[in-house]
Formats: sequence, C-alpha cells, structure tokens
Amino acid sequence: MKAMVLAAGLGLRMRPLSRLLAKPVLPVLNRPLLHWTLDLLARHGVTDVVINTHHRPASVRRAVGEGSAFGLRVTFSHEPRILGTGGGPRRVRAFFGDQPFILANGDVFFDFDLSALVRRHRASGALATLALGPNPDPKRYGPVVTGPGGRIRSILGKPSAARGSVSLFAGVHVLDASVLGRLPRGASDSVRDLYVPLLAEGAPLLGVRTRGAWYDLGTPALYLGAQTSLLAAGRGDATGSLVDASADVAPGARIVRSVIGPGCRVGPGASVIGSVLWERVEVGERALVRGSILADGVRVAPGGAVRDRVGTRSSRGQVWSKLKS
Repeated sequence: MKAMVLAAGLGLRMRPLSRLLAKPVLPVLNRPLLHWTLDLLARHGVTDVVINTHHRPASVRRAVGEGSAFGLRVTFSHEPRILGTGGGPRRVRAFFGDQPFILANGDVFFDFDLSALVRRHRASGALATLALGPNPDPKRYGPVVTGPGGRIRSILGKPSAARGSVSLFAGVHVLDASVLGRLPRGASDSVRDLYVPLLAEGAPLLGVRTRGAWYDLGTPALYLGAQTSLLAAGRGDATGSLVDASADVAPGARIVRSVIGPGCRVGPGASVIGSVLWERVEVGERALVRGSILADGVRVAPGGAVRDRVGTRSSRGQVWSKLKS
C-alpha cells in the first residue's frame, strides 16, 4: 500500500521552534516526529511513501533519507508554493495508481490501528474514510457529524447542520485515488474543496472512531504537553522521564516528567521538571528548568531559573520567549 505524509506547512503557530526545523521533524521523545509516523505506516503494510515539503525542506530530507531505516521507499514532492492538503496529493496523483492510499498530516502524533481503518474503507464502498476522535472543543476543532454506521453527515457544519455523533477529524484518512481528479490543479483543501462538495452530492464518506494516542502538536505548549502526557502514559523510563543514553546527568540532579536529549548535561543539584531539552543543552549546577522547551545548544547558568519559556539559539545568541498556548 502507498501513503502520503503532508509536511509542507509553514508552522507559524510553532514559532520560534519552526524557525529551526520543519514542524514534522521536531523531536518528540528524542526522535523526529516523522519517524513515529513512518514506523507506524510500515507496521501496517505501507511500502511506499511520498512526503511533500516547502518550509525547511532540507531538515525533512535529512531526517528521513530514502526511507530504508523504516523499511520504506520514500520520495519527496517539493512545493515552491504551498498547495494545501488537497493540492499536494493532487500534484502527485500518478504516484498512487488506482488503489486507495493513506493520507496523514505530518504535524500530529498518532498511534492507532491503520490496518483496521483500511479494512473498514475497503468494506464500506466509501470514497474516503476519515479517522475520528473525541472532540473536546468543537469551536477549536471543526466538528465531523456521523450517523448510523459511521456515515458522515457533515463536516465543519457543511453542507448543512446535521445531528449525530460529533467527533474531530484526526488528520488521517484513506482515499480512493480517483477522487483526487475532482480537485483543480494548484492549491486546494481536502475538506473544503473535496469532502464538503462530495457530501453535498450525497456521496458516501465514512468516519471511523479510532482508539489510541493522538496529539495535536500545533503550538509550543501543545508540543510540550503532548510529550509530558506520553511520558505519563508509559513512554518513558521507570522514573517517568526519558533520558538519552549520551546525556550526562549529575548525581543529585532531579529529572521529573521530562525529555533529556542527546549530549545534554544537567549539573549537580539542578532540577528539570515537565520540560523538553533537545540536543547538547546545558543546565548548570543548582539551576531550575520548569515547563519549558530548550532547543539545541541552549545553556542555563548555574543557579539560574527558567519557567514556562522556549529557549533557542540564533546568530545573536540565546533567545527566550514565553511558552505560547
């Protein structure tokens, strides 16, 4: 089976972190986010993947390579102008042949049964099958309303308000490749320009409630919260944290619900609490880091305190910003 991962967004809400890397390759639990997605696709029978790029394309290519590390064949579709969630797949229509394919957003962390999603799609006769999850805030996440059997009645309140079970679209779907021909060349959106018109025509679209991890990593605060939640769910070590083997954590240092990346140094008496440290971060003796994200090479002076901040490095030196929600 084939798949496409969308990785071409600008990541504006993720700044300043997305100034350093494309959002789909920001480290999550000490691995580029795309690594988790590609591993999952391979486990569920995908053999070939195309990834679109735009912002910081070299960071995506560097993180993924040709795909052999994941047991996949990976190609790239670079978009000088962003084509959107519809236009990106439309541009590489020939890649998919005549079979259904998986389309996944590259900026979410998810871990659910893709094989079951594909089976439901094939059995249903639907043109597209959307992975759905609980919708805690329909104002933030556009509602998807389904009726009996998971038949989608409306998305984003269109084509008209409908009653039924309200979910959120998890950004993962299985599509018949033929539907891409309905989209115009150039930029388009898979929901507004494809699914809404199909629903208006009465075409069959299916929504499937999934079980498993799903996290929106759209902002630095969500990015941090997702990782601390994953640690709480058992993705860390016995202490509830994740410390890379190459990190140097001094005796007496305190690490709580945090991710410590490769080459980091945490000094004696220092505390890192509910935080994510990328590579080669230094936390001095008796310093405190709480609820923060520190990018590659950031240093916290001995006795210093960093709370609810994002720390990055630039040509001007270290730059600190408030953690954005």
